[in-house]
Amino acid sequence: MPTLQKLFVKNKNSKEMLKNHIFIAFRNFKKKKAFTLINVLGLTVGMTVCLLILAYAKYELSYDRYHSNAPDIYRVSVDLYSGDVLNTRDAQCYPAVGQMAVDNFPEIEAYAMARHYGRMLLKRDEIAFNEDRLYFANQSWLEVFDAPAIYGDLNSALDGPDKIVLTESAAKKYFGDSNPVGEKLGVVPGGGQVVMQVTAVIKDVPKNSHLTYDVLISWESGVKHLGWEYAEWNANNEFMYLLANQDIDNSFQHKLNATYFELTEKFEDRGDSLAVQALTDIHLYSDKSFEAEVNGDVTIVNILLIVAAFVLLVAWVNYINLSTAKSLERAKEVGVRKVLGTTRGTLVFQFLMESFIINLLALVLTFTCLQGVLPLFNSFSSLDLEINLFNDEQLLWQVALFYIIGSLASGLYPAFVLSNYKPLTVLRGKLRDSKRGSILRRGLVVFQFLITMVLLVGTLTIYLQVNHMREQKLGFDKEQLVVLRAPLLPESDEVIATKFNSLRAELNSLPQVKSVAFSETMIGRGTIDLNSTTGISSIENNAGGDLNFYMYRVDSAYLSTLGIEILAGRNFSHNMDAPAFADDSNLISGIILNETGRELLGFNSNEEAVNKPIKLWGKERRVVGVIDDYNHNSLKLKVDPLFMMFDKHLTATNFISVKIAEGTEDYREVLSSIEDKFSSLYKESDFEYYFLDEAFDQQYKADQQFGTIFTTFSIITIFVAILGLFGLVLYEVQQRIKEIGIRKVLGASVSSIIGLFSISFLKLIGIAIILSIPIAFLSMQEWLSAYAYRIELNVALFAIPAIVLVLIALSTIVIQALRVAQANPVEALRDE
Repeated sequence: MPTLQKLFVKNKNSKEMLKNHIFIAFRNFKKKKAFTLINVLGLTVGMTVCLLILAYAKYELSYDRYHSNAPDIYRVSVDLYSGDVLNTRDAQCYPAVGQMAVDNFPEIEAYAMARHYGRMLLKRDEIAFNEDRLYFANQSWLEVFDAPAIYGDLNSALDGPDKIVLTESAAKKYFGDSNPVGEKLGVVPGGGQVVMQVTAVIKDVPKNSHLTYDVLISWESGVKHLGWEYAEWNANNEFMYLLANQDIDNSFQHKLNATYFELTEKFEDRGDSLAVQALTDIHLYSDKSFEAEVNGDVTIVNILLIVAAFVLLVAWVNYINLSTAKSLERAKEVGVRKVLGTTRGTLVFQFLMESFIINLLALVLTFTCLQGVLPLFNSFSSLDLEINLFNDEQLLWQVALFYIIGSLASGLYPAFVLSNYKPLTVLRGKLRDSKRGSILRRGLVVFQFLITMVLLVGTLTIYLQVNHMREQKLGFDKEQLVVLRAPLLPESDEVIATKFNSLRAELNSLPQVKSVAFSETMIGRGTIDLNSTTGISSIENNAGGDLNFYMYRVDSAYLSTLGIEILAGRNFSHNMDAPAFADDSNLISGIILNETGRELLGFNSNEEAVNKPIKLWGKERRVVGVIDDYNHNSLKLKVDPLFMMFDKHLTATNFISVKIAEGTEDYREVLSSIEDKFSSLYKESDFEYYFLDEAFDQQYKADQQFGTIFTTFSIITIFVAILGLFGLVLYEVQQRIKEIGIRKVLGASVSSIIGLFSISFLKLIGIAIILSIPIAFLSMQEWLSAYAYRIELNVALFAIPAIVLVLIALSTIVIQALRVAQANPVEALRDE
C-alpha cells in the first residue's frame, strides 16, 4: 500500500511539473512575442516547403506502382547502333519479341504490347471525336496491367478482331451514363470506316502512369484491317512489356539478346539490340525516343529534395541562433533558479519543452498553410498532389520523425548552453560568450549562406538556360502560324486529296492568309509522330546503312510556309517529283535531307549531295535538296538526321499550317474566317487549332515550372537565412553593448561602429561564397549536361548572386548595428 501511495504521489508530482514547464514556456513566449513569432514563422516556412517537396517527390516516385504486378513488369525497347556507337535509344520494340521471350524463357509468364497508331476518328451516329490517346493492344494487356472493369468481361475483351475497350471518360462521351457493352462504334483507321463492338468499360488510367489512354482496340484488328503481323521483326512500333514470375537481373538482358541475335541472324546489318527496363523506372530514368509521354527527371526530384533538406536545416539553424541570441536575457532567470535549487537536468528539460512546443506550433501552422498553398501548387504544376496526415501512414511517420528530430536538433544546443551558466557569474553581470559557442554559431551562419549562395546560382542558371532555349535560332519561323488538325474521314484517298486542295484554295483566298501547307507531322510534337528508319545509305560513298534517320512527308508549300531555308538544290515540285513510296520512270523519286543527314551520308558539302543517288529501303532515290538544320523538337535535344518525302496527293496529312500575313491585328476575325472555310468542307469534323509559337514553348513548360519552384524555394531559404543572421547580429550586439558604449564615450562615430560589425559578418559571408563556388559549379554543370544547347558557366553567374547576397546581408547587419550605434551610451554602462 505505501508503495502504491508513493507511485501515485510521484505520478501526480510529474504531472504538476509538466504543467509547470508548459506554463513557464508560454509565459516566456508571451514575454518575447517577436522572438517567438520569428521562430515559429521560420520553422513553419521550412516545414511547409519540405512537405510540399516531399509530396511532389512521392508523386513522381509513385508512377506505375499502382499495378499489382508492378515489381514484376519490364519494358523491352530497342537500342540502335552505328557500328559500335550507340545512335538512338528507342522506347518501342518489335512485335515478335514478346512471343520470343515467352517461348524461350520460363521466367517470363506473359507479354503485353500496345501500338499508338496516331489520331483516329471514332463515330456513334452523329457523335464523333478525334481520339489521340488510342492504342491497339493484345488481350494480355488487360491481364498484365491493372484495369478495373466497370462493365464487361476483361478476360475476352481484346481477344479477337473488331473489339474495343473504352475508359469511363471515353464511354461517357459516346454513350452517356448507360452501359455501352455490345454497342457499335465506327472507327476510321484510314481509307474507310470499320465497325467495332464495345466489349468493356474500365476505370480511367491514373495520371501517375507513363502511358495513358482513353481507348484500346484489339491488336487483332490491326492484323485484320492494317496487315500487321505478330512475327514482325523489322518495324519497331510496339510498347512491349514482359511479366516475370521471378526476380530477373541484368543477366536476363544478355540472355534475351543472345536469343534475339540467333533468331534474326538472317537479317543483315541490323545494328540493334534489346534493352530491358523495370516498369517503375520508366518515368524518372528513361528519356528514349518515341516515349509514350513526356517523362519526369530523377535529377530534378533529387535537386528539390536537397532544397527541401536545405530549407529545413536553415530553419533549424535559425532557431538555434535566435535562441542563443536571446540567452543573455534569460541568464539571470537561470541563475536565480539554480540558486533556488533547480537542477541542470530540470533546466534542460524546460528549454527542450520550449523547443518541442515551438516546433509543434509551427507544425500546426504548417498544415493550416498547406490547405491554401497546396491547391495553388497543384494548379501551377498541373498535378494532383494530396497531403492527408491521417490517411497516409508513411507521411504520419515522416512528420513525427521531422518533429522529434527538429525539436531535439534545434533545442538541445540552446538548452545545454543556457543550463550551463554559473549563477554567480550571471548575477554579477560578468557573463561572456565562450569561444567554442562563438565558433559554432559562426559556422552555422557560414553553412546557411553557403546553401543560400548555391541556390541563388542555381536560380540564375536555370533562368538563363530556359531563356537561352526560348531565344535560340531554331532554323524555322514559328511566329504567326496557326496549325489545324486535319480531319479524319471514312473516304477514299482521291476524295480526301480533292477536299484538301479545295481547302487550300479557300484559305489562300483570305486576304490575311499568306500560305497554306500540309504535313504528316508538325514541329514541336516530339518524336512520337515521326517515322524512324535505318534503311538509308549513299550509293557513291557507301555511308549510312545502319544509321537512324527520322522521316516525314510534306507538300511543296511546307518549307516556305515554315520558313525552313533550302541551302542547296530545290524544293519538291509537282511536275518533277513522284509521290513518296511510288515509282514513276518519268518523275524523280526524291528526298530532301537536313545538313546533319547530309554529313552522315558522307557528302562533303550541301552542293555535292544534290542529285546524288541514295539507297532507301532497297530502292534508289535521289537527293533533290538540302535544308538547314532546324530544331524539330526542344533545344534540350540535338538535331537528328532527318529527311522529307513528297506527299504529292496529301494522303499522309495530319496537320495543316496556315501562315498569317504580317500586320494582321484581329486574330479572332482571321480564325473565324478559317473556321468558316474549314466547316463548310468538313461539316462532321471538329475545328481544332493551335498557335505554333505557343505550342513549341510548351516543351519548356516543365523547365519553366522547375525554375519557378526552385526560385520560390530559394527566396524562402534566403528569408529564413536572413532571420538567422538577424539572430546572430542581435546576439553579438548584446554581447558587445558595453564595448560599444565605451567606444562612443571615447568618440567613435556611428559609421565606425557599423563598420566594426559589418566587417566581421562580411568575412563569414565571404567564406560561405568561396566554399559555395565549387559546389554550385559542379551541380549546375551536371544539370546543364542534360541540354544539347546550353549556356556556358561564367564569372557573372557567380558574381551576381554573391553581390545580391552581400547587399541583403549588409542591409540586415546595418539595421541592427545602427540601432545600437545611435543608442545612449549611459544605458549600456549604468551597471559598471
